Amino acid sequence: ISYILVRNSFGFLRTRYSIFFAWFGDISLELFIGQYHIWLANNTHGVLALFPNCRILNIILTTLIFVCVCHEIHQLTSRLHSYVVPKTFQALLCRSFVLCFLLLFLTVIP
Repeated sequence: ISYILVRNSFGFLRTRYSIFFAWFGDISLELFIGQYHIWLANNTHGVLALFPNCRILNIILTTLIFVCVCHEIHQLTSRLHSYVVPKTFQALLCRSFVLCFLLLFLTVIP
């Protein structure tokens, strides 16, 4: 609590931040969702083990893979966001109608 009080007391401390933690904050959604698909195994009752006898190497390697995959997923979702969610309301409404029509068409015709 004292760290928060000291940091928020002075204006020059509020303008500084850690680039490392800001980067992790940018990919936090992907980290949260990805942990269930990449890190955890056996229906979340176990942890992914690439090298069963080397715990430290296993932790380092799986964490590196996990963070790299989550970063790539973040890059992909950032690029695809502009295609899926348009900026104007009219384009959003048009795409929603097209999507509903396609879903209706695909569910009616086997």
